Amino acid sequence: MKKFFKAVGILCFSVILSSLLYANETEVIDLAGRKVTIPKESKKVLALTGPSFEKILMLGETEKIVGVAPSAVNNWSKIVSPNIKNIPIIKNPKTPNVEELMSLGAEYAFYWNLPESIDKLKQVGIKAIVTQFPSNDNPKTIEEFIKFQKDEVRVTAQALGGEALEKEKLWNKYFDSKVDMILSRTKNLKPEEIPNVYYARSDEGLVCFSKNSYPQFLVEIAGGNYLAKDTLKEMNDIVTIEKIISWNPDVIFTGRLKSTGIITDNPSWSGLKAVQNNRVYLCPTGIKDWDYSSENILLLQYIAKMLHPELFKDIDMKKEIKYYYNTFYGYDISDENIENILNHKDPSGK
Repeated sequence: MKKFFKAVGILCFSVILSSLLYANETEVIDLAGRKVTIPKESKKVLALTGPSFEKILMLGETEKIVGVAPSAVNNWSKIVSPNIKNIPIIKNPKTPNVEELMSLGAEYAFYWNLPESIDKLKQVGIKAIVTQFPSNDNPKTIEEFIKFQKDEVRVTAQALGGEALEKEKLWNKYFDSKVDMILSRTKNLKPEEIPNVYYARSDEGLVCFSKNSYPQFLVEIAGGNYLAKDTLKEMNDIVTIEKIISWNPDVIFTGRLKSTGIITDNPSWSGLKAVQNNRVYLCPTGIKDWDYSSENILLLQYIAKMLHPELFKDIDMKKEIKYYYNTFYGYDISDENIENILNHKDPSGK
């Protein structure tokens, strides 16, 4: 009988201990469908994917970051979130120095779906939460794109916990309201009202955001025909000027260029309808490039307004930027800096 009660006691103790341990942990199902168990009160996280720092900033938890990707650090992130200057920059985050990451005491990392690198992180006690995929795993439809944007924020918020969960709800509400508003107007456009759009990324305008890239779906939601939707490569591809001439876009957006002059001042582009009709637009930039961050909800509104100015004359980009930066970054942005963002400049106006 004593053995029986002893066994029961041990069992009860094990259950209680297990419950206490579990109470201090949380399980996150990441975007690769992996179940990842992390401490509920994680205080040391790595923002290794390009968009992850901006999302953590938007969710109000940057004090937990112990390492960031190089792309997270720019003049806007430095002014809106000054503590980024004190966070170590992790070079080559897709093939990181795991000993360096271990020395930072990191508990988990927001990461890509790269099994080999995930295993290396695991070997030094760092768990990976997948929030991004290699370029060949991009969303394939508008519906998938919308879901992915919300899922990435959701998983990030679930991992961070605390107030991030409430900020996620607020961001979702804003995101849904803008997407729904724009789709409700563009869904009724006639074929002849849908302009052909080319979105240049870099390198003399010949590197474009190609098929299944975020800009493709932003343009399509905003009521445009995305000319590079059938390119061979996903996300980034190189096209020839001859191909662009054959497309003869009605509108051209420049995503990560400092000026539209690379196109408008180039004689090779001069015969295009977009150039002749002064419809070459420089996309704004901010904490992260608007095309691949949570700020793409601002870019969606900008694109919609440029493509269909009469349909979206009620969109005031200055008010939207001010609201977004005040609400989601906790930063009271000046009118001067709003102008800088809209003109793809840094806070100094350069």
